[in-house]
Amino acid sequence: MKVLLSLLIGAVIFSSTASASVFSYITESRPGNSPSNGDADYKYVIARWDPELPTTPNPCFGWPTCYLTISHKHTTAGTPGAATVELAEISKYRYMRDIQNIPGVLARATAPATQWAVHTGVRLQNNQECVGLFYQEHTGVTNKGGLIPGSLCGIAPPPIGACKINNTIPDINFGPISEAELAGQSKQVNISVTCNLAMDVLVIATGVNVTNGRVNLRADNSLYANLYLGGNDTPGENGYKIHVPAGGTNSVTLKAVLGTNGRVQAGQFEGAAALILTVP
Repeated sequence: MKVLLSLLIGAVIFSSTASASVFSYITESRPGNSPSNGDADYKYVIARWDPELPTTPNPCFGWPTCYLTISHKHTTAGTPGAATVELAEISKYRYMRDIQNIPGVLARATAPATQWAVHTGVRLQNNQECVGLFYQEHTGVTNKGGLIPGSLCGIAPPPIGACKINNTIPDINFGPISEAELAGQSKQVNISVTCNLAMDVLVIATGVNVTNGRVNLRADNSLYANLYLGGNDTPGENGYKIHVPAGGTNSVTLKAVLGTNGRVQAGQFEGAAALILTVP
C-alpha cells in the first residue's frame, strides 16, 4: 500500500482565549481599493470548528442583539470589521455548544469561502489582521465584539502581513509499505518560515477536520498519522517556538508517525495536515 500526507499552509495569530477549538487562516492577501488608507482583501479558510464543550459561555449572551459572523480583526483591540458572512443571531443562546448546534451554522461556518474578506479604513502597521469566527453587536464595523472563545485566527501573509510559511514544502510520501510495517513508520520534512519583521513565532501542525490533531488516512480510522515538531518531538498541536530575524528565515522539522487501529486494508491512502503560524 502507498501512504501520502499533503500539507496545507496557513499563517495565524493566536487569540488569548481558551484552548483552541476553531482553526482558521488566510491563504492570500492583496491591497484593497485604497492601499494608502490601509485597505486590504483576504482569502481565508475556516479549517475546523471542533465540538464545543457544554460549559463554554457565549460572550454576548443577553445582549440586545449579537451576531455570529465570519469577519476580520479590524483593530489592534481585536474588535471586528464588517461581516463577510452573517451566520446567526445568537444573543439568546447561553452556551457556545447551543450556537454550534443551530441548524446549518456549523456547515456554513466551515464551507469553502466564496468571497474575500474586506478590510477598510484602519491602517495596518500595528494591526496583524486575521479572519475567523466572531461575535459582534451588529454586522457592520463595531467596537463591541471579538473572536469567539478558543479561536486560532489567521493573520495575513505578506504583502499585507509579516510572516509566512514558505510554500516549497514537499508532501510527506511514505511510499509502498506492507501492513506489518505500518505502525511506527516515520517521515519528516523541513518547515521554513520567513518574516519581514523580527518575530517569535509558534509553528503548529494539526490534522484537518479532526478533534485530536492526528491525520486520519482511512475513513474507518484504521490508519492515521501523529504529527510532531522539532528535535524533541513536540506534539504538533502544542506548537514549537522559533525566532525569525527581520528579513530572515528559520526552520523546524515536521515528523509524521503512522499508527494503526486493527487491520488495514490494502490500497493507496492520503490525508491532509494544516501548518499554522501563531504569535506566542
